[in-house]
Amino acid sequence: MFEFSSIRRGIVAATLATSIASPALAGGKSLSCYQQVHQPAVYKTVHQQVVVRPGGVVHETIPARYGQITEKVLIEPERVIARKIPAVVKTVHQTVMVRAKSVGWEWRRVHGVKTLCKVAYPAQYETRARTVVVHPARTVHERIPARYAHRSRTVVVEAARTIARQVPPVIKTVARNVEVRPASSGWVQVSGRSRCH
Repeated sequence: MFEFSSIRRGIVAATLATSIASPALAGGKSLSCYQQVHQPAVYKTVHQQVVVRPGGVVHETIPARYGQITEKVLIEPERVIARKIPAVVKTVHQTVMVRAKSVGWEWRRVHGVKTLCKVAYPAQYETRARTVVVHPARTVHERIPARYAHRSRTVVVEAARTIARQVPPVIKTVARNVEVRPASSGWVQVSGRSRCH
């Protein structure tokens, strides 16, 4: 149908062109008349969704978190040491009998005559110094308690990790004009013979 209409318009156009170009034929009897018409293009506005930014998976790294802790640490353990304590001495003075009381015989001169006499000898004493032990030497075991201190150190509270986050696409609706029917031109037969004069 479209091809037949195109052929028809072509024949009509050729006939009109011949009629216009041939002055000898002017003034003849009109059989049919045609007028050229132009149809502008037809547009309409359509709304379409377009992806501004595609979605996807974003990997995000969360750094580790650190903190300070204070703890009790052993500096020196408990131990037992042996300590020698020397003896305690002092000097005392004591009177001792050097010779006991006794009876003996000795020669004496009595009135110029040598005489043997019985003699009583008293006891003899001396003061002598001597060292006595007040406390003997000994070894004592002494317990030395452990020593502690407080120290601060950095520890990992939460380790670093990577998380995957789904990012949705960004879509927006845009309006644009689209051509529904292109512009066209053709020939239309004028109805009625009176319009040809």
